[in-house]
Amino acid sequence: MQLQLTLDHGKRHEVLKMADVMDGHVDILEIGYPELITFGLDIVREIHEAHPDLKLCVDAKVYHGGSGVTRRCFEAGASIVTVLGSAPDPVIRQMVHHARQCGGAIMADMDGIKRLGRRTAEVDALGVRYVSIASGYLMEHEYDLHKPDHGSIFQLRPLDLAAAVKRNLLHASLAIGTGINMGNIGDVLKLQPEIVMVGRGIYSRDDGTTCTHEEMVANAHALRHAMGAE
Repeated sequence: MQLQLTLDHGKRHEVLKMADVMDGHVDILEIGYPELITFGLDIVREIHEAHPDLKLCVDAKVYHGGSGVTRRCFEAGASIVTVLGSAPDPVIRQMVHHARQCGGAIMADMDGIKRLGRRTAEVDALGVRYVSIASGYLMEHEYDLHKPDHGSIFQLRPLDLAAAVKRNLLHASLAIGTGINMGNIGDVLKLQPEIVMVGRGIYSRDDGTTCTHEEMVANAHALRHAMGAE
């Protein structure tokens, strides 16, 4: 089981400093889509050069152009590249092919998929290494947690969608993210995910203020201890 720190905000120097601080305390560092758009693959290269043993997940959210984008991400130092679960099958196949050539892995992001069970099984069969889904703990993902039920609205509980993904995986491993912290990680771990993706649960306090670097390290170690990773 691996702990992934998700970074979806911050100035360039803050992202680089976070990599310096968290190397050795998390298993995977995610370069979020906002960082990728703002700084490009140069920031992936810079972090990889400074921390060659730290796994980097590049959240490229690929939908088309799988071959070129995937190759460039791995050449920059990525260990994992993300693809949208709704991407065409040929794109995902191309990405899996290039990942295997580069010794990397593809993670399919299943957020927003309506026929989740069916599509999870299809993506799993295409050869991705990981399939990720939102935990359901954050309100920003509430739109994913409702479905029509005979004219009424039935609200799913957190982790229901993750459980649906888990049931439809034969080869790939489960990754769960968003809103995970020490208060709920016990329930998350019951699904036995391979990757637990945590952002604010590491770098933010309960009041929303940013933790000190020492607090971030302590939070990461507490999560890893709960995961049985140390």
